[in-house]
Amino acid sequence: MTPSQDSKHSDQDNRLADFTDRVLSGQADQAESNADPELRQLEETVLRLNRTLPQSSLSDADVKQMWVRLNARARREAHKEEVPFWKKWFLPNQVRPQFGMALGFVALLVLMAVVIPSFTTGNGSTIGTALTSSQGLATVLVLAGVILLIFWFMRRK
Repeated sequence: MTPSQDSKHSDQDNRLADFTDRVLSGQADQAESNADPELRQLEETVLRLNRTLPQSSLSDADVKQMWVRLNARARREAHKEEVPFWKKWFLPNQVRPQFGMALGFVALLVLMAVVIPSFTTGNGSTIGTALTSSQGLATVLVLAGVILLIFWFMRRK
């Protein structure tokens, strides 16, 4: 930028700043007729902004009402997002179905650890062997199948 252009822009900036100060103080309400069309457009923009923006600040009652509405909306939105933990784990719209399957497998193992000892006959001759009766084995397999079917039907498709 040459020194003459720099001084021209500086002069234009100063004239626009003076005009803006007059508009804000209420002394000017229309653009001045200047030979420079760019400065005239900027002055008209300043006048439009002055007409658009409110002249006075909001009253205390308006500010308080805005805060009350904002807080109420924040509470409503926070309340909507609360989801019970079991829905996140077991419903079919879960993000990670593998986690649900792993959870089901762990539940199956715990169930088997609790149920299998109850199938022993207690006569003492079969101590140390697992699932000696065919009825106990069939029950465990049916329970495992039911749990796997539940997770299979609840998976995301």
